[in-house]
Amino acid sequence: MGFFVSRHLGLLICNIAIMKRFIALFIITCFLSGQDKFQPGNTKFNSVDRIAINDVIDAYGIYWDNNDLESYLSLFSDDAIGVTYRPNGKRVEVSIKNEYSIVAKGRMNYFKSNQMQRRKMMANTLFIELNENYAHLHQYMTLLTTNNNVNTEIVSSVFYIFKLKKINDIWKITYREVKITDAKLDLQFK
Repeated sequence: MGFFVSRHLGLLICNIAIMKRFIALFIITCFLSGQDKFQPGNTKFNSVDRIAINDVIDAYGIYWDNNDLESYLSLFSDDAIGVTYRPNGKRVEVSIKNEYSIVAKGRMNYFKSNQMQRRKMMANTLFIELNENYAHLHQYMTLLTTNNNVNTEIVSSVFYIFKLKKINDIWKITYREVKITDAKLDLQFK
């Protein structure tokens, strides 16, 4: 009987030691992964930051739709990167304030001269990560246009990936990726 008891007692002590390690690892993992990752429904975030970030995203659409390039570019950090995809699927990465500002002006002029009033209807925001100085979010948008200022039409739905940093207490877009999800644009990215 002594051998049987000591064997089971040894297994029990070994299992307790393993459980302690597992619990310690579990707690550390939860603590580290829960600091910056954003869980939908989580109330542990700064609501002022969340409002300010949504403000930036709304301004993004309004400034673009009103052909206000200067205000549009002011939403981005000086080193902001923009990513788009060509019709063949090739990924194109550019500096927003350098290369893309020229492209943006050309696109705005095209829409204006062709009497195509754009409207970005932003919806479905999902915060992937949010902390005091950094935000990563996904955003769906429906792109509308008025062709010759007569008919309002849906052009496409668009999926955005935004990353922002707080710079001098102002949220700035540092990364913007645009993915057309269901149709071809009437003016394709080059």
